[in-house]
Formats: sequence, structure tokens, C-alpha cells
Amino acid sequence: MADRTLLVLGCASTTPHGRDQMRRVAEQAARRDVRVIGADTAANLAAADVSGVVGETAVLDVHSPDAVRSWANGRAGIGAVLTFREMCVESVAAATSALGLAGNDPAVAHTIRTKDLCRELLRDKGFRQPECAVAEDLAAATAFVARTRGPWVVKPRDGMGSVGVSLVRSPADLSDAVSRLPAGTPFLVETFVSGREFSAEGVLLAGRPRVLALTAKTTGAGFVETGHRMPADLDPATAATAHAEIEAALRVIGITHGIFHVEFWVDDDTVVLGEVHARPGGDFIHAMVEHTRPGLELYGLLIDDLFGEVADIPPPATAAGVEFLLLPPGTVHSVGGWTDAVSHPAVITAHLSVRPGDVIGPIRGSADRHGVLVVGGPTRAAVDETLHDLLAGLRIDIRR
Repeated sequence: MADRTLLVLGCASTTPHGRDQMRRVAEQAARRDVRVIGADTAANLAAADVSGVVGETAVLDVHSPDAVRSWANGRAGIGAVLTFREMCVESVAAATSALGLAGNDPAVAHTIRTKDLCRELLRDKGFRQPECAVAEDLAAATAFVARTRGPWVVKPRDGMGSVGVSLVRSPADLSDAVSRLPAGTPFLVETFVSGREFSAEGVLLAGRPRVLALTAKTTGAGFVETGHRMPADLDPATAATAHAEIEAALRVIGITHGIFHVEFWVDDDTVVLGEVHARPGGDFIHAMVEHTRPGLELYGLLIDDLFGEVADIPPPATAAGVEFLLLPPGTVHSVGGWTDAVSHPAVITAHLSVRPGDVIGPIRGSADRHGVLVVGGPTRAAVDETLHDLLAGLRIDIRR
């Protein structure tokens, strides 16, 4: 059984979509007679009880590749390692390297986690990329803005969840954007890419990237994502171009294992690649991928690959969508219609994070959203109609 043991780094997620991913990993591993060990920090394990999901846990600084490498060196009995969390991507590479298991090169994992390094690599290989610079302070950011054409985007060098991301339309707005970032930490300044935002979801099988779905997304203030639709409403030619660009980029970067989530923009028929991630998309994108390909087990597909096995990929057949609740600041007075909404037969999953008496502040990142509805349907039009009706039936009274 030792060689049929899977280590999941970052198993104790406090987000609804993270908990759903861990549940699916465990269930799909069990169907393959694979034992699961979950590892996470003491704080995360205390905050998110996974005792009913994984058979064994290890207390470990899963965000530190050095700590994970030291823990893994000389350890026996683990046959594969994975994660669904961004902050554990480098640690997975460190673990598989130390254990001699299938996984990405640690240098490759570091490149994709450090956004400017990935941008420069792709640009050097001929892929369209926004202009980008690492800035140590406001003066360096001002110099970049002065020599490039705006608008611009200011964001953390290795952040996530849209936290600290600002759109700068004028050099006069740059100081305010920089002030929102942690002091003394290098950050990125990029030229803004126009066009609609999408992402590609897929998995590497025998080292070959396979795009499983393209996702259309909507965003609000601060680039916080407000909704997703799958499949994306792209014409066949543009969709084929996106598939080819993304799969070629993953080969160039050197990612060889895992589930991937790659962001991109489309302006007319031009595809510009955004951030590259060697983990599944958040926001219940994983649930949408499985729903739109009936019979697909996304994590099972990855587990099979990590253990050197081959599985079939069911064809796409349906559609799915996600909408987030973004409520105005104030105090929640009452909540109505939620029970009816979540009982709708098209709902895949749903979560509401507010209740009467809660005080709501401004939305600064993905973690500040107040609820989510994930639905499936035979077509995108059916998904849109269902989500519209469900949202219209909610009655959440916010008082200032």
C-alpha cells in the first residue's frame, strides 16, 4: 500500500471551493485504492477539520519549500504528491524532487510563481505579453510608467485572489496604488491588456498538456472575479488558437505534471497569455470542469497520471456557470430566498457567508465576496437563465 499513498499539501482549506476540492480528491483517490495523507500548518489544521476527509495528517509548513524538502528527505511510503493551492505549488515540486517522484522541476515551479519571470520567459519565446517591470518603490514604478503607454496594472509579485491589484489610468494615480501594497516588498507594474478575460483548465498527461475547458469570466472593481461560464463563448477559430497557444506555452515553460489553470485575454482574434498556474482554478472552476464532462474525475485523472496509469477523458456535453454575491457595505438585516435557491435542481453547490447581524465592509479581494451559486445546464443560455432567476429571488436586506 506504500506506493499507493498520496500526499496532499495544503489539505486544510477554509474556503468553500478549497474544501470541495479536498473532498473530491479524497473520494476520487479512494475509488482508486489510494490512501491520502493531508499536510498543512497547525493553524490551518485547527481552522479546518479534515479528520473525516483524510486518514492521516501531518503538521508541516506547507508554504515553505525548504521545510517541505527537509521533511521529505529520506522519507518512504509516499507514491505521489499534489496540491490545489497556489501557495503550495513550489512545495510540491520540492517534495517530489526530494522523494524522487513524478513532479515539476523546482526551478519551473519558482518561475510560474514569480509572475515577472514567467512573463519574460514567454516573451523571449515569442508569446505576446504585456510589458512588465519589478519595482522596489514608487520611484521605480514612476520610471516604468513614464516610458510605457497606459493604462497600467500594479500588483504583488506573487499574490493571488486579486488582493492588492489596482488599475492605474493616470500617472497621478500611481502613488495611491503603490500605497495599497505591503511596504518594502517588490511589486509588479504592467501595461494593461484590453480585451475580454478567459482562462484555460486542463491537466498534463504523460507530460503532455491537455486543455479540458475554456472559461469566460467577468470581473468587478479591483479585478475581483464576479462570475464564470463554461464553455467560453469564443468562436471555434479563436478557441483553437487559445488551445494551441496555451499548450505550447506550458511546454516552453517546462511544466510536466499536474492540473493547470492559465489566464488569457482575447482582443478581436488576438490571444495574450496571462498568469500560469500549476494547480486547478479556484472559484469552483474544478466543479464546472467535471460537470461539463459527465463522468470526468479531474483529480482522479491527475492521480492516475502521477501513478503512471492512463484514463479516458469523457467528451464535453453540458454547460456550467458561477455567480458570486457582492453586497454593499452595511449591516445584514435579513436574508430571504436562499433556501429556495439552493434547492433548485440545477444547483451544483452553493455557499452563503453572511447572516443577519453581520457587518459587511468593502470588497478588496476574492475572499471578501459574500456567497456563490454554481449551476449546471444543457447550454450556456440555460445556465444564464437559471442564475438570473436564482439571483432575482434572493432578498438580502443591507442597512447602513
